[in-house]
Amino acid sequence: MTVRSGHPQQRGRSLFFMCVALIFVCTAGRLYLVSPFVASYDIANFTLAVGQYDLANLQPHFPGYPFFILLATGLARLGLEPVRALGIVSMLGFTSGLVPLYLLFKRRRFDTVRLLAAFTVVSTASLVVLSATGMSDGLALGVLCWFVWSVERARQGQFRLLPYLLFGLLMATRLSYAPFGIILLFLLWQSRRDAWQFVSETAVLLLAQLAWLLPVAFSVGGPASFAQLSLSFVTGHFSDWGGTAQTDQASLLERLGLTIKQMIWHGLGFATWIGLGSGLFLFCQRFRSFPLWWSVTGTGYFLWVWFAQNIDKPRHVLPLVLLLVILLVRRLSVRWLVPFLCIQLLIGSIALYQQATSTPATIQLAEAITGLPASATIFTDEEERQFLMARPDAMIVPIGSVSKWRAEPKSQEVYLTGRLLKRLRAADVPIEVTEVFRFTSDPRFEPEDAEAWLYRLKLNKEALR
Repeated sequence: MTVRSGHPQQRGRSLFFMCVALIFVCTAGRLYLVSPFVASYDIANFTLAVGQYDLANLQPHFPGYPFFILLATGLARLGLEPVRALGIVSMLGFTSGLVPLYLLFKRRRFDTVRLLAAFTVVSTASLVVLSATGMSDGLALGVLCWFVWSVERARQGQFRLLPYLLFGLLMATRLSYAPFGIILLFLLWQSRRDAWQFVSETAVLLLAQLAWLLPVAFSVGGPASFAQLSLSFVTGHFSDWGGTAQTDQASLLERLGLTIKQMIWHGLGFATWIGLGSGLFLFCQRFRSFPLWWSVTGTGYFLWVWFAQNIDKPRHVLPLVLLLVILLVRRLSVRWLVPFLCIQLLIGSIALYQQATSTPATIQLAEAITGLPASATIFTDEEERQFLMARPDAMIVPIGSVSKWRAEPKSQEVYLTGRLLKRLRAADVPIEVTEVFRFTSDPRFEPEDAEAWLYRLKLNKEALR
């Protein structure tokens, strides 16, 4: 009788460790397929910051992302290329989120179903593919998973100070996740009747922020210089054309529609019908709603994305996608988990390979400019650093405003990028050009940079002004 009763437990334990082995294999594959490309303006800034951290020179841009850069710099010193070091840190950080999710889901030791549920969350194609780039989002999503777990433990009276420390780490990784601090107000409300506990938790919350803010501030000369730099960045970021055309011109209703589209189509479905179908199928299953404190926090972040973020970039809705997938899979049985997991693994694996092996349009354009005459002047919007990495000797001039464009002298060999041309025409600047190069790449990876053009300027009296 004893031997027979032990067989199901042994089989369950064996299945658990088989799943663990599968997770390690998938993680190794994801690390191998980290993107080697400096595919965007932000990645270029991060890459330069790994070599020389200089916030005043936008290496990286404000607020500095010190935790992300610190970890990547450590890997780069082991011999990795900076952009790959960034991607590996991002991927490892995101994958680490499996541990707190499993601890949240599990009901017993060696709980294979809950391990699969946690693995399903960190296998969501859109989250995985973005985590395999030189952006900080993957690491931030992983820290967010740890933060969610710590909040739930703190609500039960365990590790009360941990959420405040992890929130400081989250802000040092990606400041735009600040609305998740709403949940800390619920924790502070719990401790309101114990004055000492309330004061100590508030103090830890403040100290956790100062722990990363002060080093970054002193790297640019001190708190006063840091405040001036932050004001300058915010003013420049939201003035003239400091955003996208979509962000500047869209109504609130259009922004709402785009936010939902980014969550469902690009987030849950990763711009594929099979991914979208599997995601929507989960909505047909029975699930419990989030508790009040997480519902309020999630709503706060949704409003933040809707009103204040650049919603042309799907990565800004990824925390909402993460919460949505957690909501959908946490109580599903194996018969629903396995198909969804398999579909996400298939979509994600194919996309990872494509992202790692297909040259982005902006990089193709950066390589193409090496064939231009040595006397050429190339005016850009945000592509300056990517172009200089391909051709350090070229005359690259970034343009951030109409006044800057008009102030720059124009020669006979003047070229400008499609992004800049779009900005100028949106500002009603009369300009005549002829197309020289055009490149395209998969819009799932860098939607704003999926097409790249280079034009030659037709000089006339207006262009010379």
